[in-house]
Amino acid sequence: MDEFPLTAERHARTQAYIRSLFAVESPQQAAIMPAAIAAGLRPIEVGPETGRFLAVLLRSLGRQGTGATLAIEIGTLAGYSATWLAQGLAPGGMLHSIELELAHITIAQANLARCNVADRVTIHQGKGSEVLPRLLTQFGPAAADLILFDAERSEYPALVHTAHTLLRPGGILAIDNTISAKRFIPDPYAPGEPADPMDTLNRAMAVDPRFISTLVPIGNGLLLCTRL
Repeated sequence: MDEFPLTAERHARTQAYIRSLFAVESPQQAAIMPAAIAAGLRPIEVGPETGRFLAVLLRSLGRQGTGATLAIEIGTLAGYSATWLAQGLAPGGMLHSIELELAHITIAQANLARCNVADRVTIHQGKGSEVLPRLLTQFGPAAADLILFDAERSEYPALVHTAHTLLRPGGILAIDNTISAKRFIPDPYAPGEPADPMDTLNRAMAVDPRFISTLVPIGNGLLLCTRL
């Protein structure tokens, strides 16, 4: 088998290649993060290649091949990832996005309207640990096709149980930034360096008997956990 070492230069070319063929942003999407950063938001959105991957994934999760009916996102920020997720929904399907900061919600709602997907997205203000249980009460167990974690990393371990209950069998828990976040996760630790929370989560999900999981090296790393 041919082997091609994944150098930093080759990785950058690969991401650019994927974006140019499969993840071309609309002008409205391309304008979201530059404007959000100018308004003081952090540049921590999923990239277009990760967004397109999630849209394709949602489309394939539809029970009749028409797209998912219920998706949940923790971490709206400026609404960029929501514009991609909305593309994978079936007609009448909804994305419920959770965001703590009211200022972010205001920006996101305007961006969703400009991208013509506002009718497919409901934004809930609050922490994921507060809102996700309310969505479980609202929709009931085994209701969601996909749940995306893309917010405060320290919340993730406590949210997995609720996410598992909300997901239907075959539904997917997706977690972003699982290869690079505060550090490049696969790099060796220095002596005495504490384990990175995402490394700890990756290792826990790899052996969690409630899911079958894998880590996709797209963008900053996307952990995919299918509910058994």
